[in-house]
Amino acid sequence: MTAQLIRADNGYHLWSETYDRKLDDVFKVQDEIANAVVGALKLKLLAAPVVADRQTSNPEAYNQYLIGRHLLSGGENWALDRTAIEPLRKALELDPGYVQAWAALADATFFAAEGSSASVAELVAERRKAEDLANKAIALGPDLAAGYGERGFIRAWGSWDFQGAGEDFKRALALEPEDSNVIEQYAAAVLMPLGRLDEAIPFAEKVVKADPLNSHAWRRLGALQYMRGDYEAAVPSFQRSLEISPEQSNTAAFLSYDYLLLKKPELALSMAQRSTVELFRHQASALAEHDLGHAREAQKSLDEILAKDATEGAYQIAEVYAWFGNKDQAFGWLDRAYLQHDGGLTLLKVDPLLRVLRPDPRYNVLLSKLKLQD
Repeated sequence: MTAQLIRADNGYHLWSETYDRKLDDVFKVQDEIANAVVGALKLKLLAAPVVADRQTSNPEAYNQYLIGRHLLSGGENWALDRTAIEPLRKALELDPGYVQAWAALADATFFAAEGSSASVAELVAERRKAEDLANKAIALGPDLAAGYGERGFIRAWGSWDFQGAGEDFKRALALEPEDSNVIEQYAAAVLMPLGRLDEAIPFAEKVVKADPLNSHAWRRLGALQYMRGDYEAAVPSFQRSLEISPEQSNTAAFLSYDYLLLKKPELALSMAQRSTVELFRHQASALAEHDLGHAREAQKSLDEILAKDATEGAYQIAEVYAWFGNKDQAFGWLDRAYLQHDGGLTLLKVDPLLRVLRPDPRYNVLLSKLKLQD
């Protein structure tokens, strides 16, 4: 067997060695060669520049971090995001300098607020708290990508600061160009809202190829394909995400929208029922019932949202009115979503459900307010 050590950034050949052994016991040979390689590389690696530790020396802190990260990886599930906060806090109690845990806590804090019934003031406060946590990660690990990636995502989805988000991701990708989480966040927070879908999809494909059991990544790929109009391609991506993590907040709703655009309202209605959040269940049902010609049922579903979710569901209500063809009501609710700092507006430029609004001058005015105008 020949072992080689090559620099990934420039292809420079650092070291190689050939080992000849008799294969009587494969595991014994593996151990012997592994020990020989470690011994040979000690001087080589110790002579290399020291890279900041990405983890913690506290095993229990690491364990709590892994629990938190596992909960965050469950697709788009706001209930799990809330439960992730506690183990991440425990990790930081055990190791206050744990950069990755600070970044993960920022992620959990941001999404827990998005899926809550908080007031506008409370939502804004939680987003600021999440950004402060990301800033803490950056302060502790300025040469690590995690904090910059989280802050970039929060800046884009929380305050529509796409320029600031782009700068954060530029820094993050320069530090760790192969970090799957950063790559996925960049596609979702900068490339997708700005309409750069042709650039975003290869990033998402790269993530699912590297981590095929990542339900969040499959959901992101499906959303990008759907936004670009690749409705057939989006179906298996959304389905794969739901197979891995069935209890997601709104991935089933996105697949329902996709079926509507494929002119399959029966499938859309069936999929709408799988959303675990009532807002998306009623909203997707309203759209599907409308396309099935069930005006009474469609209005009933919309009335449910108007009665219960007028604060956190303003953007989704606007989508329903746009799909119904009621432009004035749609723009009225989009304006309300803007005043309520609704994160859904991040999708305004690429949302297929709002395509009927695009020729209207009010659409471009709103794009300008969000800094999404070309």
